[in-house]
Amino acid sequence: MKKVSAAIAVLMATAGTAQAQSSGLTLYGVIDAALSFQTHANPGRDSIYGLQQGGEGFLSGSRFGFKGNEDLGGGWKAGFTLENGFLADTGKLDQQGQLFGRQAFVKIGHDRYGEIALGRQYTTGNTMMYYVDPLGVGAAPSNSWQVYLVGQRYDNAISYTGTYGPWQVIAEAALGEQAGHGSARSSMSLGVKYAQGPLTVIGDAQQTNDTQSRHARIYMGGAKLAVGNANLFANYVHSSRDAGFDSSNGGTDTASITSMASGSPTAAVGINSVFASQRRDDFYTVGANYRVTPAWLLTAALMQNFTRADNFSGSRSTLYGVADYSFSKRTDVYVAAVYERAHGGWSGLFGNTTTNAAAASGQALNGSNNQISALVGLRHLF
Repeated sequence: MKKVSAAIAVLMATAGTAQAQSSGLTLYGVIDAALSFQTHANPGRDSIYGLQQGGEGFLSGSRFGFKGNEDLGGGWKAGFTLENGFLADTGKLDQQGQLFGRQAFVKIGHDRYGEIALGRQYTTGNTMMYYVDPLGVGAAPSNSWQVYLVGQRYDNAISYTGTYGPWQVIAEAALGEQAGHGSARSSMSLGVKYAQGPLTVIGDAQQTNDTQSRHARIYMGGAKLAVGNANLFANYVHSSRDAGFDSSNGGTDTASITSMASGSPTAAVGINSVFASQRRDDFYTVGANYRVTPAWLLTAALMQNFTRADNFSGSRSTLYGVADYSFSKRTDVYVAAVYERAHGGWSGLFGNTTTNAAAASGQALNGSNNQISALVGLRHLF
């Protein structure tokens, strides 16, 4: 941790010097902390009180980052992004303890032709989901579990981003870096966004390969429509995984695509579990927000996923509402309430300590079928 602290101190000092000389380097961040209450937190159906939910605020993951840009002339420009995620309740590093686990890439591009970036980056699926999700993809486990289907970030990634009028295109490939196996733990994806007036429409397709040549394929579509003071949101994700697909290579979540595998082999079963047979998931979100006044924003949404495999049929549903009050453009407070329910093969999902899902071993989950969460949060942007 001394080395980590020293690295941060050097970057902070560099940021201060560069700010004085030019506008090419920016320090930015978000801190989101929330008092939380959650029912059915263990197989005994006990409730839990704490700060944060899964180490996260409800609206945003806490972070700080550095962005640098340089004008090379003739429309060409270069830059970088280093973005750290941290847990506001403990101060620990997030994203498997990586210093810049959220983003770490360098880029070069042209105003007309688009840009190329190399390094750790968001998946095209996560980026496209941001445009059509009521919370821009939330942070807490109760409002962002779709990332276990879509994936959040690619390691070893090469991406191209181009904007052509109302169209944006992102093509991305992540190198698996496995000697003798060019496709192992690699990923490829393509995301497209159309934004014109009150309407935004997105589409995305991606494939990830594990070390055993098994595949996970994702297809996504969604839309956002502005109507007066309201925004309406809808998105759909279809996920198909070969039997036994596991991009984590045995539980180490540092594959080319993160938050898409089983996590630790000793962890309780979650929606991202590895299945012994081919697995298919169909995920939906419908929601809206409404600007009551310049300061008050109300948001509500329903998320639902249906999982199918051999001898397995289950679903998970989440209904949430948020009332957010902005003191300024940088500081807001919010109240959030969530109700979640699991059916069929996912029964017993909440607060379970089971390490083998029924889909893999026939062992039923030992948690509860429903869970209620309530949070009061404070968020500050800088």
